[in-house]
Amino acid sequence: MQLQLSSLIFLKKMSARSKAREQSAVETPVKSKPARASAFIDWLSPKPKDIAVFPGEVVLFKKGTVLVTDTRLAYIDPFDRMLKTYMFEHMISMHKQFYRTTTLNRRLCKGLLFVSLLALLVTIIIDLIDDSSRGFIIVYVPLIFSIFLGLKVWRDIKPAYEMQWKMRDGTVDKIATEPMFRERMMNNTKREEFMDELALAMNTAITGKAWWPENNNYAHQTLRDKQSNCAGNSADNSESTASSSTDKPALTLVTENYL
Repeated sequence: MQLQLSSLIFLKKMSARSKAREQSAVETPVKSKPARASAFIDWLSPKPKDIAVFPGEVVLFKKGTVLVTDTRLAYIDPFDRMLKTYMFEHMISMHKQFYRTTTLNRRLCKGLLFVSLLALLVTIIIDLIDDSSRGFIIVYVPLIFSIFLGLKVWRDIKPAYEMQWKMRDGTVDKIATEPMFRERMMNNTKREEFMDELALAMNTAITGKAWWPENNNYAHQTLRDKQSNCAGNSADNSESTASSSTDKPALTLVTENYL
C-alpha cells in the first residue's frame, strides 16, 4: 500500500508540472492598459522626437522642440516641418520684437465688447416679446457695427512675440509665436516667458564664442598677427610698424572678424 500511495503522489506532481508548462507555453504576454492608451494617443497625435544633444555641448535652453546650446540653435519649424540648425559662430545679429498691450487698453476693449453684446441681447429679447417695438430695427445697425469694430480692435491688439537672427551669409530666420484665445482671456504670459528665456540663452551662447572681445583677448591677438605679417614683408613695412607701435593702439571691431 505504501508503494502505491507514493507512486500516486509522484504521478500527480508530474501531471501538475506538465500542465503548468503547457499553460506557460500557450499564454502570451498581454500589454498593460496604460501602454495601450499611450500608444493610441501617440497614434492620434504623433509628436516629434527630442533633439539630441551631442557630447561636449552645454545645454542652455531646452523646451518643447527648441534647443539652445553653447554651440548651436536647433529647432523644429512647424510650418516647414523640418529640423533647422544654426551655429552661433556664424550668427552676426539678433532682434527680439515683443508687442504687448497695456492693461488699460485690454480691459477697455473687453468692457466695450461685453456692453455691446449685452445691449444687443437685451434689444433682441425686447423685440421678440413686445410686438409694438418695430423701431428697434434701427438699433441693430450701430450695435452690430460696434461689435465688429471691437472684434477688429481685439484682433489688432493681439500680443506677438518674435525672435529674428541673421547669419554671416545673409540668411535670415525667425521663431514667432502668438497666444491663443484662451490664453489671452486668462492673461497667460507663458509664451512671453518662453521667448524671454530663449533670447537670454541665445545671447549667452553668442557672448561665449571665441571671437567675443572678452574671450582670450581675440581682438588684441588679431592686431598682433597683422603687425607681425606686415613686419615680415619688407623693411618699409617694418619701419611703419615701428612707428605705429609708438602711437595709440588701433581699435579692432568685432564685425571686422567676419571679413
